Amino acid sequence: GDGVVVGQRLAFLADEDNLEPWKDAPQPGAVPGRKTPVGQAPVPATAQTKPVRSGNSISPRALRLATEMDVDWCNIEGTGRGGRIREQDIRAAAALGQTAAPATSLTGKTEPLSATRKTIALQMVAGANLTAPVTLHREVDATALVALRRQFKQACDDKKTVPTYNDILIRLVAEALKSHPQLNSQWREEGVFVPEQIHIAFAVDTPTGLLAPVVRDADRLPIHQLADQTKALVQQARAGRLDAGQMRDGTFTVSNMGGQGVDLFTPVINPPQCAVLGVGCIRKKVVWLGEQAVGRDRLNLSLTFDHRIVDGAPAAGFLGDLAWQIEQLPEWSTH
Repeated sequence: GDGVVVGQRLAFLADEDNLEPWKDAPQPGAVPGRKTPVGQAPVPATAQTKPVRSGNSISPRALRLATEMDVDWCNIEGTGRGGRIREQDIRAAAALGQTAAPATSLTGKTEPLSATRKTIALQMVAGANLTAPVTLHREVDATALVALRRQFKQACDDKKTVPTYNDILIRLVAEALKSHPQLNSQWREEGVFVPEQIHIAFAVDTPTGLLAPVVRDADRLPIHQLADQTKALVQQARAGRLDAGQMRDGTFTVSNMGGQGVDLFTPVINPPQCAVLGVGCIRKKVVWLGEQAVGRDRLNLSLTFDHRIVDGAPAAGFLGDLAWQIEQLPEWSTH
């Protein structure tokens, strides 16, 4: 992985008896005929130390980059074939690495990172650096969505879970993905993997950090059953009782920040997934319908997708179909 000058001697082979003639030979890179000035000590070459291999293989380009960026690659998990470490793995590790703290007069304390926070950090850096993220924004008419949610609240008794806005959107996203399987796919070294299942992960804010439990086969679940599942998953997540299996195999993620009053944001892809949908809050706005100004409920959607897998037009097509479903809404039983 190192660069060398053309014609530079790399090494010589000799047995012990024939070693003497080589002792005074110029070192590699030395200029013949040039002598060190009297009184000036020769400058020794700087020894370069490389990490000891931990068992993972590393590409020459990645090794050169690790040396240049001063990254210890011994404990890096490679994303290449057979765990081989690639350039993008080095860049991701460098983004997570700690740099020397500049001189400062600030006082305070350093809080240790929890295991959950470290996992979140790794996923966020991977989503930002190991994909080609592009975000599309679209404002949709949510008047029918608000009306449906109101009907659910009126129809459900105390024993029945009332579907939230997020539940309805998860179900609509799953339905739209049937016609846009690329958005439900995953990037792998050997190609693009398209799962047969639609498992929707959804972001949950917990005391220990962000978690993303998974609703399996979301496209097949009746809305009330889906609402029961998400309610149970949220309760388990906030109580710290989720296991790894409940957060595995998601094929698409929904992140809803409407409850925090956020209108628009750029969600980060959750690798190896292809896309994530950001949902903002619903606000009443005045819009023109023909020649008449009317008040309508409006909702902002933000779709971040991996441009390695999907181009802009198909991604926009998915967002358009989802917007149409939100504005029209299927006939669901509210009981």
